[in-house]
Amino acid sequence: MQVGQRLNVLSQLDYEDGANGKKGLMSTKMMETRYYEGCGREGPIRCIFLGEFHPVAGPKISCQFPEDYISKDVFDSISAYIIPKPQIQKCTMTINALGHKIVGYPIRIDNPRYERNVYLFNLCFVCDSWSKTVQYEPVVKKLGEHLTIMEEETRFVSSGSTKLPTLLAHLLHDLNTHRKATLVEGDTVMHLKVLEVRKDPPPVYDHHVPVLIASVGLPRPGRPRRAAASKGSENIQSQEHLDVDDEEPFEVDMEADWDLTTRQLLPFMDGYNHVSKIAADTNVEKTLVKSCIQNLVYYGVVTLIPILKFGNMYRATPNLSRLFSDLELQKSCLTFISKGNDCKEKPTISDVLEILCSLQQGTTLRAVCERASNSPGPAFDIRRLVVYAQLHGLIKCLKRYPVFLRNPARPNGFSSRMDPVLGIRRLFTGRHCVDEICCLSRIDLPTLDQIIEDDPNVAIIWR
Repeated sequence: MQVGQRLNVLSQLDYEDGANGKKGLMSTKMMETRYYEGCGREGPIRCIFLGEFHPVAGPKISCQFPEDYISKDVFDSISAYIIPKPQIQKCTMTINALGHKIVGYPIRIDNPRYERNVYLFNLCFVCDSWSKTVQYEPVVKKLGEHLTIMEEETRFVSSGSTKLPTLLAHLLHDLNTHRKATLVEGDTVMHLKVLEVRKDPPPVYDHHVPVLIASVGLPRPGRPRRAAASKGSENIQSQEHLDVDDEEPFEVDMEADWDLTTRQLLPFMDGYNHVSKIAADTNVEKTLVKSCIQNLVYYGVVTLIPILKFGNMYRATPNLSRLFSDLELQKSCLTFISKGNDCKEKPTISDVLEILCSLQQGTTLRAVCERASNSPGPAFDIRRLVVYAQLHGLIKCLKRYPVFLRNPARPNGFSSRMDPVLGIRRLFTGRHCVDEICCLSRIDLPTLDQIIEDDPNVAIIWR
């Protein structure tokens, strides 16, 4: 068995009735038909127990809540992993066996005051076998180290304190209900919190445009999500929304405890400035800007969209149907696009849908804006509507990817080796959109369009 920071012990042993009875066994099996190990779903903490090595009885459970959740037979089968060898002491362990997934942090205290000159214990969380438990590992580790200090000072654990059952019950309730808990023992106070383990953020490129999520009505960090994204949705980082708060409409607290770089960049994240422009306007190193924005993306404060240009083409996605029936989405949309508009006549959802349905392949945003300016409807900033619709997955920007066909002969006999823009043509691989090429080559879009137009060996892929 390979020893690491996490020890996974898989077992195919049949799980007998134990203390839960047949009814509990049946419910567990029904749950396993829906979820499975590795499905990525989080489950609640089912039990917390304290395992220790008794000098006479050997490994045993000295306290658990709920009582008898882990039977003696189950514990005896896995006790070698609950109280492991010294080589893997103070390592986070995950044991998946006998219908349970157990997360622990075994502790060894060497002291001559104990009968065998050593005391071994392990405070463990028990979850369903299919549940993701990586988010509980820091909590278990912090608890183990905290109990070590209390044991060394007052023998809180080995003395069989009557406060242990209450402590375990308090932990189980608060961590499952609030995802945080506070333990107070004498003058010692410890705060615990279950942190969300997110996926690694995508790389940030020069042409990406960061948008503050709070400014477009998407879920703010720490706020509950109200609606799940429908099937068949586009690859958008988040597509839920929140109610519009009229007293504090989509503002980010600039006086919060941001680091200096983030505080300097936040005012420039307006949904229109791309990374290169933000770096130039703030006089901040571009790699530092990317690192900062990537960190904000990881924590759900910022999301990324393509550069908004009037020459862009957009198309509606199946999620646009949400705007017909979702009243909260309609309210947040109208509030966002009307912000800063002093006109007495406010836009309606019909005006919004008319614009969004006009966006299609072959029609540029400029053409849609010119058509809307000649209509008698109320005026509003269509750019804000485009930003809002992209973040909620209602529309998608169609990007152009030039591909250099590399034909051996050219009509004018021009040699590619003497081409002054050969470095730009090397980016015509179909993997770089025109926005990215402009940022990497430091040229403007009309210049790049002219290069593409003059070269018959370059084809354009829209996607």
